[in-house]
Amino acid sequence: MLNDVLSTLLYSVIGIVLLLLTILLVNKLFRLNLHHELVEEHNVAFGILLAGVAVAIGIIIAGVIGS
Repeated sequence: MLNDVLSTLLYSVIGIVLLLLTILLVNKLFRLNLHHELVEEHNVAFGILLAGVAVAIGIIIAGVIGS
């Protein structure tokens, strides 16, 4: 049982790290300024787009880790 809990925690951390790295990669690849768009410009559409990307990448990572 402890082994299952530890493996779940490990895969969760790996998934979160991969998600953050993907968001940073998208930021660099498309030359976006996330902070400027979200905080200074209050671009709600961009925030929704970023949330959609995060959910999609999260689903992909969960599928890969779960298989």
